[in-house]
Amino acid sequence: MRKKEKTITRSFRISESVFKALEEDAAKRNISVNTLVNQLFLQHVNFNRFFDQIGKIQLSRQTFGRLLNACPDEAISQTARLSGKDTPRAFMRAKYGVVSLTTVLDYIRLAVVYGGYAEYSQVESQGKRTITLMHNMGQKWSLLLCHYFESLFELIDLHPKITSSENSVTFEV
Repeated sequence: MRKKEKTITRSFRISESVFKALEEDAAKRNISVNTLVNQLFLQHVNFNRFFDQIGKIQLSRQTFGRLLNACPDEAISQTARLSGKDTPRAFMRAKYGVVSLTTVLDYIRLAVVYGGYAEYSQVESQGKRTITLMHNMGQKWSLLLCHYFESLFELIDLHPKITSSENSVTFEV
């Protein structure tokens, strides 16, 4: 669990239509507008501003899934391996200034949580950390995640045990 951070009070001027949209979204999620806005700020501060620097595009899951399904497994693996080396390295250097086990693990958490890659779960037991990424994107997405994060760990010369299924990928570090 993360330590609760000190909060500050600030006021912002936003249009009435934006505020109403925020109220609707907050109500759908059963959270306060304050919580929703804080989540949006966290996503920007911890993830989006770094990906904005190196470029990103947004696709629906359905469109991305169709693209994955149209690709041969080897092309997915090769693309994931290459992408797992350059994008995360740039992100970690921009955010932390260094690539280390700590920054790799934080990158994985941030990418999964804020990037929408999967649901993130971490368990620590007997000196071993097990990270499980659960998703509903199918086997090809698992294949991509395996090779992407495998390449990421190679940046720090670490080779964790990685297992996958149609709807999950697990790393033992």
